[in-house]
Amino acid sequence: MTVERELGNTGKKTTTLVLTALGGFVDAVGYIALYQVFTANMSGNSVHVGMYLGQADLINLIRPVCAIGAYAVGVISTRIVMEIGARANFRPIATCTLAAEALLLVVFARATPAMHLGQIVDMQSPGYFALVAILAFAMGVQTATLTHIGPLTVYTTFVTGTLTKASESFARFLFWLWDRLRAAHPSTSGLLGSAVQQRDAQDALFLSGVWCCYVAGAALGTAAKGRWELRALYLPVGVLMVFVMLDFFRPMGVEEVQHQRDSSPG
Repeated sequence: MTVERELGNTGKKTTTLVLTALGGFVDAVGYIALYQVFTANMSGNSVHVGMYLGQADLINLIRPVCAIGAYAVGVISTRIVMEIGARANFRPIATCTLAAEALLLVVFARATPAMHLGQIVDMQSPGYFALVAILAFAMGVQTATLTHIGPLTVYTTFVTGTLTKASESFARFLFWLWDRLRAAHPSTSGLLGSAVQQRDAQDALFLSGVWCCYVAGAALGTAAKGRWELRALYLPVGVLMVFVMLDFFRPMGVEEVQHQRDSSPG
């Protein structure tokens, strides 16, 4: 069977924006339901680990540790699957990884734990930790599926690095603009300088859009959970299935595997 050409940069950017919104959506739902455990933002969980260690609160310490471990396993497992797919010359590998993420979200959405005020009551039960692991693993899968868009590295489940890169690109563009206005460095007004700074401006705009999508997704996830509780995750499942079908005809994960191989020692 012939597979269509790889998804281009424009398609990847659009996909990244939507997946980032889904990341914010899922993280917000999980944070509320699981009581202050992030399932996508491991920086927040790492802070919680330090806080609980400082308080010698070993019982609560297990909750963010569980999320961090499951997330890491999700990333590692996805990278392994993508490498295996590449060696087997199976290009639409994201079809498998995004379908796996959707399945995990369905499992979470169908769970029926006892809840009070939107939060799971028993936070020490095996069922609770299973739900933490399921959602964090799913976010690890999404993170590893699509991270490279040309020269940019973007993560769709957390945005600290994205916001930093957007700010840096914008700062470079401001200096270029200032130099142009002052004519302090005429050489930067050439075609090469213009092209570089135009890319900085475009990168800053795109990366800012990624941040905005994450925030918008979190807002939508919070509102949807208030209305449908855990079943709110059926919304991102529906969107993921669209990308599953798209990837089969326009693979998005080819560049991921190539970058992984280029970065490998030897």
